[in-house]
Order: sequence, then C-alpha cells, then structure tokens
Amino acid sequence: MYLYLGYLSVQLYTLVAKLFQSSMPPSILFFSIMVVFIWSVIPFVGYVLAKMLNANGQMNKSILFAFGLGAGLLEISLFYFDLLSKEHTYIGTMFVAIIFFIVPFISINKAERGKNINND
Repeated sequence: MYLYLGYLSVQLYTLVAKLFQSSMPPSILFFSIMVVFIWSVIPFVGYVLAKMLNANGQMNKSILFAFGLGAGLLEISLFYFDLLSKEHTYIGTMFVAIIFFIVPFISINKAERGKNINND
C-alpha cells in the first residue's frame, strides 16, 4: 500500500500543478482526479502479481513509500526529457508496473548492531 501511496503522491502533485494553471469547470476537475486514481492503480497490478507469485522480500513502510516516489518521478522524467511522447503513455505505465513487480522480491533489512548474524 505504501508503494502505491508514494506513486500516487507524485501523480497527484503533477495533477494539482496542472489544475491550478488552468481554469476548468468542477466536473472536469472531478473527472481528472478520478482518472488519476484509476490510472495509478494499473502499475500496482505488477506488485499484486508478484505477491501472488510468493515474492517474499522484506522492506519497511518508508522504503516502500520511497520506491513509489522514485517510480513516479522516473515515469515523469521519461516524459520531461522527451524519452517518451504523450502518445506512449502506456509504455511509461508498463515501465512502472515492471518496477512494482520487481520491488516485492527485494529485501532491505538493516542488521542489528552488536548481534552475530551467522549464529555459528
């Protein structure tokens, strides 16, 4: 869930920035927000698929949130640096879905100081 929230926060930030730059009727604003929520769920399917395949990586909530932020920023940078055009939005979404698929397989655990990890 934190992975999704990190990604969603980047998407909502860009949406809010665009909405404040233009004057649109409330119905279009509501529709735009709903589309962002629905469109941002699509990459999360990659995470769910990995969990269904018994991915057993371990990360804490803040690292998952950071991965979500990073994936969102990476997707936006693909368009910002013209590596993808607006017609290829689905490629950016699939790229993030692949990242979301890989994340559950990663384990980031800090070893506690002063304890023997090997248990010889």
